[in-house]
Amino acid sequence: MALPTSRNGGTADKATLKDADPGRPHDWAARTADTIDELLGKVRSKTTVPLERLTRILVYGIVAVTLGVVVVVLVIIALVRALDELIPGPVWSAYLILGGIFLAVGLFLWRKRPSRQDG
Repeated sequence: MALPTSRNGGTADKATLKDADPGRPHDWAARTADTIDELLGKVRSKTTVPLERLTRILVYGIVAVTLGVVVVVLVIIALVRALDELIPGPVWSAYLILGGIFLAVGLFLWRKRPSRQDG
């Protein structure tokens, strides 16, 4: 069988040979490798990609919660120190005021919770 020629007059490359006779099995190793690669890509897109996304959400969530706790602690410390400077007397008066504020907020949130009979 004569090799088909390319546009410039030389012999064609493998891609041209592959397209010249579609019924002839040419490079079965390359087709098998492509099929395996495609299959592995599908499996990866269904398993690894969602797990990477979940891991990213968990890590950023843990970092955000940690930073939130640190900010809350620092704000409470700042409030105690500010109240201690503003109110004359011992530091327990600042603790008493902040404790009363937290108690009032807690009671308010407790009253807003759904009751067991509401479902």
